Amino acid sequence: MQTKIATLLCVAMMTVSLQVMSADTFEAGKDYMVLDSKQPTSTGDKVEVLEFFSYGCPHCAHLEPVLQEWKQNSAPADVSIVRVPVAWNEGFETFARVYYAAEMAEASDEAHAAMFKLLHEDKPEQLNLQIVADTFGSQGVDADKFIQYFGSKEVTNRVMKAKELARRYKVTGVPTIFVDGTYEVPSPKGGNFPRMIQVVSYLSEEADGTP
Repeated sequence: MQTKIATLLCVAMMTVSLQVMSADTFEAGKDYMVLDSKQPTSTGDKVEVLEFFSYGCPHCAHLEPVLQEWKQNSAPADVSIVRVPVAWNEGFETFARVYYAAEMAEASDEAHAAMFKLLHEDKPEQLNLQIVADTFGSQGVDADKFIQYFGSKEVTNRVMKAKELARRYKVTGVPTIFVDGTYEVPSPKGGNFPRMIQVVSYLSEEADGTP
């Protein structure tokens, strides 16, 4: 119960933080960078908010509830959030496969949050594919389909595309967010993720031309 109350208080504080921060404090070169050339996006007329992440990254786990709060309550209507898992080595690639298998199995945002919780809060002594499948299964995902997708050629292809996208954007750390193929918002020093998302929100409105 205490954990649940603490979580609710944390989300409430995030909401207040996102509301009170002033956009006029954001500076190119400090809070975000402007890319040398605009990258193609995948979201059509919507503003693409592209997050490079990994389930294994503790900073990504800390960002997750802040990003979801923004997505559900205050993100502009024409924003589309796209997640891309990095696959720099064998360990990261395994987590990338987990993400794409879960995505193919139509995992919800709550299911992705459960995966972060498994790794960074529950911290099982042993971790295997069945434990991961059961974690998604507890959130309504078909665990058998998840396991089937995990080893599929389709997941392999998606991981390869994720690697290429990370190379194109020159991603060296996670979490990193790119807005509309134009702006880069790096992981903030000190872990101020509410501010990071406020910058993302500001740049999303800039990309959309909203005053």
